Amino acid sequence: MQHALEQLGKLKERANNAGVTGHREFNPGWHTALDLKNLLTVSEAITRAAIERKESRGAQFREDYPDKEERFAKVNTMISKAEDGSMRIRLEPLPEMPDYLKRVVEEMK
Repeated sequence: MQHALEQLGKLKERANNAGVTGHREFNPGWHTALDLKNLLTVSEAITRAAIERKESRGAQFREDYPDKEERFAKVNTMISKAEDGSMRIRLEPLPEMPDYLKRVVEEMK
């Protein structure tokens, strides 16, 4: 995942030089060129969230952390972009699950 961050950095540098000629009619590259920086921002946020979550749960499996970590079951990993462009990561506690949902989860075990 660290390698992915490095590659995203290189892609961001290249994206600074990306552009499109012509106009948007019949030009599939038009919207891609406009969206490129946002796509790279989202990719970085996802990668940083995956690095922060040191466990395997749901769709995220990590060979270096193959087990579930109970503390991550009680938080959401939140990422926001700071004014300087860096990513800020915080773990935000989840609200307690209502009893009716707890019963559903227990029934599914």
